[in-house]
Amino acid sequence: MTQRKIVLAGGSGIVGTQVAQMLKRRMPQSDLIIAGRNIETAQAVAFAVGGTALRIDVNAPVLPDTLDGSLIAGLTNDPSDHLLKLALVRGMPYVDITRWTERLKQGLVTAAGHGDLQAPAVFASAWMASLAGLMVRYASRDLPVIDTVTLDILFAVSDQAGPNSAAYMDRLSEPFYTLHNGQWTRRLGMLDGHLVSFENAGNHKTYRFDTPDQSSLPLITGAKTVDARIGFDDRKATVLLHLLVRSGIWSLLSRPMFDNVRKAILFNPGNGAEHRIKITVKGQDATGKPVTKILEINDPSGQTHLTALGAVLQIENLLSPAAPIAGSYLGEALLDPAYVVAQLKEENVSVTETFAE
Repeated sequence: MTQRKIVLAGGSGIVGTQVAQMLKRRMPQSDLIIAGRNIETAQAVAFAVGGTALRIDVNAPVLPDTLDGSLIAGLTNDPSDHLLKLALVRGMPYVDITRWTERLKQGLVTAAGHGDLQAPAVFASAWMASLAGLMVRYASRDLPVIDTVTLDILFAVSDQAGPNSAAYMDRLSEPFYTLHNGQWTRRLGMLDGHLVSFENAGNHKTYRFDTPDQSSLPLITGAKTVDARIGFDDRKATVLLHLLVRSGIWSLLSRPMFDNVRKAILFNPGNGAEHRIKITVKGQDATGKPVTKILEINDPSGQTHLTALGAVLQIENLLSPAAPIAGSYLGEALLDPAYVVAQLKEENVSVTETFAE
């Protein structure tokens, strides 16, 4: 792999720290720059991984000329695209894992409006830094026709979580669109629940939520229906959130004056717990026979570890001989899914594939 400086914007956060640690282990010669608003926190992480600390504010990012040609990884929210624009102007390879659907579209428009790009810009903000979408591609690999894709997420309430996770879930009352039988359909979060059996974790109710996968996977797989739902391993928490959204109370709580109330409900991170994803792909094989494939992913180290691994795989790809040419990309459309499965297993993430009757 190319030895290039890697600027981890948000590299001292929960996910960013794990990205730095993983890169140092997997690419020991990498030159890591841990960038964040709090220089002391950045210095602590940089010291632990043998990197360099840099103070940076994503709302007004400045990088010294000595970092020209570096790869920039956006591991913290970039709400006004300032970090993205800096990478585009300076011609620096870029990967972002922090955007919900509307902000992902915003980023893609920003990149398209820049004109001819001088380096690849990778938007890997689909679930768990695009790993879920890559696993959908893996499950779909030998099915020439894909009819439906369903993602069911079981989120552990005692898992680690950073502020970005809370911001993502904070938008539950915002409408979004999914493709259903080839038609874009308006949806609301935490509604239309169904019961899902998760391997070794029992049955849990999951409800709709907004994730970029529902916009990208119809294009990538050709599926006519793509749905994503989420539930919590604490069934009471799932029921509470469902009732708050269904009753309209959550919409009222979305006002700025209730920020602390929503944070108290959504952002209570623990020390870590298993993160589970169940992918169901329905399609047809080469003979036209209907086939249902089920892929279950279980990361015992939790969703922050899985997200960090997804980010690392995207960074490694941008530094490899197989790196894409200059242009704008979705992370779930890059990478070889079979290679990703192998890397997941090497990092102690369980991937189980079965066929439904």
